[in-house]
Amino acid sequence: MLGRAALVTPKRPNGRFIMALAENSTLITTATKFAVANNGVNDVYSDVETGTSADQAVAYVFSAGNTGDDRLESFNHNDSVVNYQAIFDGNNDGIINFGANGVLDIDRVNRRQAGADQITVGSNQEIQNLRFLGSKDGGFVYADYRTYTQLDATTSKTLAESTVNNDTFSAGDGDKVFLFDTALGLNLGADTITDFGVGDELVTTTAIHNGPDAGALVTFGRNGVLDLPGDTNGIKGDIGPVEGGQIEFGANLRLSLLATEEGANGATYYHYGLLGA
Repeated sequence: MLGRAALVTPKRPNGRFIMALAENSTLITTATKFAVANNGVNDVYSDVETGTSADQAVAYVFSAGNTGDDRLESFNHNDSVVNYQAIFDGNNDGIINFGANGVLDIDRVNRRQAGADQITVGSNQEIQNLRFLGSKDGGFVYADYRTYTQLDATTSKTLAESTVNNDTFSAGDGDKVFLFDTALGLNLGADTITDFGVGDELVTTTAIHNGPDAGALVTFGRNGVLDLPGDTNGIKGDIGPVEGGQIEFGANLRLSLLATEEGANGATYYHYGLLGA
């Protein structure tokens, strides 16, 4: 069996660890922010209303008020719902299931009180589940659950996913896959992954800067921090505000693009892992 790669944490000349994680407090970075109107009308929102194309990420932002019962017709794998409050989650598992009628009550307070506003998602209401991706910058974030389940179905490794918060993961107990849904165009926080080694995978939904081809080497600075892209393939993550968030490995790793795969909902998965043993 291959052992885990030896990791060396970079230090300053005085022996102190280099820490370069930014604040990462802005939620919507490269996604198009679309404010849903509080007009009490049952609106249909397509690419025409948002002024985008299917390959552009859209963050549909709902504020407190009467938005009506709206349909997000052009909602894709790279789009998100950013609600002013947490959407009711009966069993608190982070999976938001729509009703049998394909409708989601975004104002629901409890099982008995549905609230005033509802949404349907997808041109044929094909999206029936959203996953909760945390809260930041005043918004509660939800995205297509299939992006997670598709990847989970194709790997035998333990799958963990980054939220928009500052998450800490350990890769020290068996091989793991860490999903960062960068195609959403949101800042996924200042995350830490400890003990990342051979057999572990970092999976993004847009290509990390340094090339989209298999075998492409991803290099990052001596500080051991990887800047993640936004919703555009290959974008350099540290231009302006951090586009997709950051990952601190506590070591100067050499990641390589291992493979890509396509999901049925349109998501593309870029698998990165370590070179060497």
